[in-house]
Amino acid sequence: MDLFIPDNLYVFDFEVTKYDWLVVLKQVETGYYTVIHNDNEELSAFMEQSPLLCGFNCKHYDDFILRSILMNADPEEVKEVNDLIIAEGVNGWDIPLMKESGIWFDSFDLMDDCQVGTSLKSIEGHLGMDIEESSISFDIDHPWTPEELEEMIHYCRHDVDATEKLMFLREAYLKNKIALGKLKSIPPRKALRMTNARLTAAFLDARPPKEPWTDEREYVFPENLKLEYIPKEMIEFFERMHDPGISDEVLFSSKLQVMIGECPVTVAYGGVHGCIPHYFWEEKDDVL
Repeated sequence: MDLFIPDNLYVFDFEVTKYDWLVVLKQVETGYYTVIHNDNEELSAFMEQSPLLCGFNCKHYDDFILRSILMNADPEEVKEVNDLIIAEGVNGWDIPLMKESGIWFDSFDLMDDCQVGTSLKSIEGHLGMDIEESSISFDIDHPWTPEELEEMIHYCRHDVDATEKLMFLREAYLKNKIALGKLKSIPPRKALRMTNARLTAAFLDARPPKEPWTDEREYVFPENLKLEYIPKEMIEFFERMHDPGISDEVLFSSKLQVMIGECPVTVAYGGVHGCIPHYFWEEKDDVL
């Protein structure tokens, strides 16, 4: 297989309940699945081969579950990490155990570049895949039986397959991230891990200002701007920036709704958006 990213790539996913954890890692080059259940030593030995891990939402969840296991946490402690992230919405790095870990590995998250709120299940549906849910409750109060373990493995493998399919659909995009990184001597594994904003900043050698910006309200209209073509209410909207009685929070979160021709347009300090509602165009052969 002609891989578009470095070798030793695995797509992975964790499942965690009170007395059990499970990880499925699929090697992209061979299609071989590694399944590890409640075995910290086996997972630690696996990670010694320095795999490149690809997941969906792994940056916010699976990576921290993996770190806790590599710190030799028992299943109950792994479940505590799980619950802090899933049930209480705690940022993984704010969990005391994670602050002590010092553990690093290479992974990248396909969710970074998806629309906010998109779930893996919704992606499976759009791809025409079966949307499979485990019948086993994640609040189960006993260790998995052999039958329950097999069901969890099946469910986890399905999510890994869906993640792998999404990864290949994003192949051209991921190649571009690697290419941009290469131009700035950023290793492929690091480039893939970076968000668009972080990679762009690195590519442009962007640096934070030594002092916070304070000139947001000092904008003046360009001298060659033909104000007679701009709606009066739009000029007045932007002139509000010079009113010290309007707080930054109120000013920069405000919007203006105007009509340009037959197109409703939303104007804000971050940009302009307009779209003709219910627009149809019919193309005919005799029209150039």
